[in-house]
Amino acid sequence: MFKRSSLVFLSFLILAPAWSTLAALDPSLVAWWAFDEGSGTVAADGSGNGNDGVVEGGAVWVPGVLDMALQFNGSNSFVRAPYIPFNDRSFTQAMWINPSLSANEQVVFAQVQAGATDTSLHYRIWGDGRVRMGFYNNDLDTPAGTVVAGNWYHVAFWYDFENQNRRIYIDGVLTAEAGASPYKGTVGDTRIGQWSNSQWFDGMIDDVQVYDRPLTDGEVVRIMSGLQDMALAQNPRPTDQAIDVPRDVVLAWDAGEFAATHDVYFGTSFDDVNDAGRANPMGVLLSQGQAATSYDPAGLLDFGTTYFWRVDEVNAAPDNTIFKGEVWSFTSEPFAYPVTDIIATTNGQSSAGAGPENTVDGSGLNAADQHSVEAAHMWLTTPGDEPLYIQYEFDRVYKLHEMLVWNYNVQFETILGFGLKDVTVEYSADGEDWTILGDVEFAKATARADYVANTVVDFSGVPARFVRLNVNSGHGMMGQFGLSEVRFLYIPAQAREPQPGDGAAGVDVASALSWRAGRDAASHDVYLGADADELALVGTVAGVTFTPGNLEFGSTYYWRIDAVNPDDANPVWGSPLWSFSTQEYALVEGFETYTDDIDAGEAIFDTWIDGWVNNTGSTVGYLETPFAEKTIVHGGTQSMPLQYDNATAPFYSETERTFASVQNWTGNGADTLVLYVRGNAPDFKETADGSIIMSAIGTDIWGTADQFRFA
Repeated sequence: MFKRSSLVFLSFLILAPAWSTLAALDPSLVAWWAFDEGSGTVAADGSGNGNDGVVEGGAVWVPGVLDMALQFNGSNSFVRAPYIPFNDRSFTQAMWINPSLSANEQVVFAQVQAGATDTSLHYRIWGDGRVRMGFYNNDLDTPAGTVVAGNWYHVAFWYDFENQNRRIYIDGVLTAEAGASPYKGTVGDTRIGQWSNSQWFDGMIDDVQVYDRPLTDGEVVRIMSGLQDMALAQNPRPTDQAIDVPRDVVLAWDAGEFAATHDVYFGTSFDDVNDAGRANPMGVLLSQGQAATSYDPAGLLDFGTTYFWRVDEVNAAPDNTIFKGEVWSFTSEPFAYPVTDIIATTNGQSSAGAGPENTVDGSGLNAADQHSVEAAHMWLTTPGDEPLYIQYEFDRVYKLHEMLVWNYNVQFETILGFGLKDVTVEYSADGEDWTILGDVEFAKATARADYVANTVVDFSGVPARFVRLNVNSGHGMMGQFGLSEVRFLYIPAQAREPQPGDGAAGVDVASALSWRAGRDAASHDVYLGADADELALVGTVAGVTFTPGNLEFGSTYYWRIDAVNPDDANPVWGSPLWSFSTQEYALVEGFETYTDDIDAGEAIFDTWIDGWVNNTGSTVGYLETPFAEKTIVHGGTQSMPLQYDNATAPFYSETERTFASVQNWTGNGADTLVLYVRGNAPDFKETADGSIIMSAIGTDIWGTADQFRFA
């Protein structure tokens, strides 16, 4: 009787060295200007693709981040390189920059087309610290203040042609992202430090790398240190030079491009780890020819020790080539940590500008923990304040290890003797019930600017939130008492470093909770609930992860971990209270993963079956590439075109998808399924006077012979 042919776009969700061999190994590297020549007017392209640049104007060679760099003067200096095609393809352009921010719109990288700047590509820095990625009139900006004048930053400009998405990374961190239609392209040359004879860059640029693909997040981080030899082990975990690494750490890495097996070297001597090999293992070749990309050192590591490790990648037969890896390092956790959140008070009268807070604010200490002789950096009472105490309150109860003391240290302290001498130390968990730790004699300060702590008070792991120093006498007879600095060190008996982080939002309802173990804990009790005042014990685990399994969408949860050690004087150490909120919904289908690769079965109609298979009136996707809709989207970069035509049997249109696993769209408190549709939906309305208003759709509504839908 009638025909209906329309198009809709759908998405679903459910609520509730420098370089080595990368140029050979990675064909996506199309240009690399290291700027390491140091002189002359040629900026060589190290990729082997012949894109050498010419240094023009007043650009000068200067030290950079990776060897040498070029300094641009903001008026007539730039590098001119050949045309490189970026149109209708993915790419990543990355470089180190050190801007002056002396003016707006200073271009660091560009392609120009004479007389047609609307097809130009230009990446520029603004005076307010914004970084812009522009295909003319199609710009992406980072927030103001992203970069600061006089500092080095690694900037990566990234475009994914398949998904029509672009990003700006600053120092390896994704800082700006948005969808974008493809770069229109030019046939002009490539320029570094200038755009179309204007917008000159004032600052330094180093190590410009250009790829014809979107690098992964990890690759963006790795190229910050220069071109990477992809035959080598990459991405060490823990990261190189990491500190405070747990003593039970498991080493891990990403395998090199051709690795069949791995040799692991590990020890406390850089020279041994660097120089050892299969022929001379030097006691540090701990695993040879292993298949796994992880290694678990035997036992617990020592406290506060720097370890070095290396992974050599070994090719398969017949050559069995060994690629010697870089030497990485990390430092294990210390035995004790400094308490940082401390309030200092006294019952005495302090001299002007010399309050008790000076003893815990680090004033007067240099990087070597040497204390100055400036009185303004210390605590000093007025005469006659006896009996006297100074008291310290922490933000919570700690398992105290020791207290370091820097006594009063003005220039003539050896004569004045204002420093404390005989002190009774007390501690308390609640500020009400006090326990005497003991009587301690504080050593006199040296009255020198290189004075280091010379008294250590051992707390032996007592639980305390308050510490009081009762002053019994000083080192002199002046009736005034002073102190330079104290530092409390604690043993981390409580769980810490929660994941999700405290206050995290959008947490997956299937997430596991994890934390860093309390020192010497035999087990951990997990408390969780939607009310901060009514947490329930939901599990006890020997490890450091727990999966709740029943989190609901759009909810806030509070949790706490009790580290349990029956052999400790204080057998239970409760963590701070943490919170997180869960995601509002789960995405069922976003249509973002489909491509135009029919042979690989990745086209949208390979998953969403239409009338060509189910014999209904539906057609999924466009007949020409791109098969997915790229402009009309609700979110992301793609939606699904669905044309429906019910003019013939079976008089309905339907598209179907079969999921690989059984779906549960009612779990975790979900009660609504949302389908975002944009299209020409039929309309039918009968008014009060009996008139009918309805939509009309046809391929020919024209002249005297119309195709028309009617009741």
